[in-house]
Amino acid sequence: MIYLRGKRNIILIAVGVILVISIIVVVFIALSSAEQGEIPVEPENINVEELEMQFTNIFNNEENENVTIMYHIEREETGEYTINADIPYVHISNEIDNKINKEINDIFVNEIVKVINENDSYTVLTIDFTSSINNNIISLAIRCILKEGNNAQRTIIKTYNYNLDTNQEVDILELIPEEKRESLQEEIDKKIQGEIKKEQTIIDQGFNVYRRDPDSDIYILENATEFYVKDNILYIIYSYGNNSYTSALDLIITKI
Repeated sequence: MIYLRGKRNIILIAVGVILVISIIVVVFIALSSAEQGEIPVEPENINVEELEMQFTNIFNNEENENVTIMYHIEREETGEYTINADIPYVHISNEIDNKINKEINDIFVNEIVKVINENDSYTVLTIDFTSSINNNIISLAIRCILKEGNNAQRTIIKTYNYNLDTNQEVDILELIPEEKRESLQEEIDKKIQGEIKKEQTIIDQGFNVYRRDPDSDIYILENATEFYVKDNILYIIYSYGNNSYTSALDLIITKI
């Protein structure tokens, strides 16, 4: 009995020594990597499905030092229109401000004026936005939801991304490490092919649906123009309502 207890103690001591050695090795490797400037790769721990479901909620009109609300409009005319709009104003530099704010005016403010002065049927117009500052990059996304009479609801989303250090517009490839671009392109292709299969199922059932073009150049990663960044998460946005009367939308979400 005493022998067995002693043997067990020897085994426990041996296991303890092995664990200590393992910890020392792990710490040594981590320190060596840090000295060489290597940063351990973080796991992709985001919940893409949850982020997709929550996407519509990010448009909360929250202001920051570079984006403020220029116009808040709540206006209703019985039988004619209902408007609820928050129009952002950008403060970065004179040249950038003039460019972005002019485009915001041309697209979104003019849509409000058009609804008030030219609508032929009851129209509901909502405009909201979301903005963030991520690694000194200001990211702004503006959404316009338009429902005119019996026409299909249309959703327009425009985005703006600028580097606050350089005062330069940010290209999407600047945000994605080169070694990750191929796999992200594959993810885009897979996503669009999946949506096209869903389209065909709906069409086969006799319903009308917005049809994506699988050969379109918009699905080439480097051609992505609408994207938003927050908390090191990149949203690539394919908002088909930017050019058609539809609310069809595809999102590619990845950690950067």
